Amino acid sequence: MASVPADKEEGVPLDRWPCPFLRVRDGAGPETVQGSVVAEEPLEVVLNGRPVAVLMRTPGHEKELAVGYCLGEGLVRSFDDVVLVQHCGRLALRPDAPDDPLDASRNRVSITLREGAPVGNSAGEVTPLVRSGCGRVHLEEVDLGLAPLGREDLRVPRAVVEGLSAEMPPRQRAYRESGGIHAAALFTREGELVVLLEDVGRHNAVDKVTGYCLLRGIPLGDKILVSTGRASYDMVVKAVRLGIPIVASRSSPTSLAVQLAERLNCTLLGYLRRGQFRIYTHPWRIIL
Repeated sequence: MASVPADKEEGVPLDRWPCPFLRVRDGAGPETVQGSVVAEEPLEVVLNGRPVAVLMRTPGHEKELAVGYCLGEGLVRSFDDVVLVQHCGRLALRPDAPDDPLDASRNRVSITLREGAPVGNSAGEVTPLVRSGCGRVHLEEVDLGLAPLGREDLRVPRAVVEGLSAEMPPRQRAYRESGGIHAAALFTREGELVVLLEDVGRHNAVDKVTGYCLLRGIPLGDKILVSTGRASYDMVVKAVRLGIPIVASRSSPTSLAVQLAERLNCTLLGYLRRGQFRIYTHPWRIIL
């Protein structure tokens, strides 16, 4: 019997999150668009009653993700050892749905192994990003208690933002030679490149450029962080923790990235292209 994809409930897509944004295009004024971003939420994986990880994921296929993670990471030796996989609750489908999108009852999968089954050495050593019981997981817990950025800091002309994307490709040497690699860069408010570094992991590329500045005493509070990778919640967390007020991506942000950026006074830009970009949060930092 053919299986039905488990990525919808009551016919409503789970992978998209409605989100208005300001679209800025060359030769035109800012335009408000009722669009959407990819959904991102935490999923706590519990193995034999013990939390082993919190995975940031797009809703859908929660059981599959948890099982694949545990076996792929070696926490479970064989699928034959698995006797029960339980997803606690139903999925909320929209930000205005009655269910809280960060409710642990729908963001927790519990896996039980047969008695005596071995558990990988790393199980239980991973500190969960979000510690949740059987109740709710609040957004305040996801942002790790970070203080919002100040509102008297960086402001950047629109023309500077429009030109950032063109500055990166000529310096992405590894990408030109082999492809399959991400880049991150830090720019001044005038659009001057401070540093660009590449890595197969988008998070690693961001860590490299911020570490480059930290080791050299270069301040980050007046810089613009640009990444070729998707802007997920952890990109916003990294930036805010280091005081970087503007985060831009050549790709899309996720729903949780937008929510956190709004809460933490971080200006989040997406789809950064030559002559155009989208503003998802705090547009006051961009002089339009």
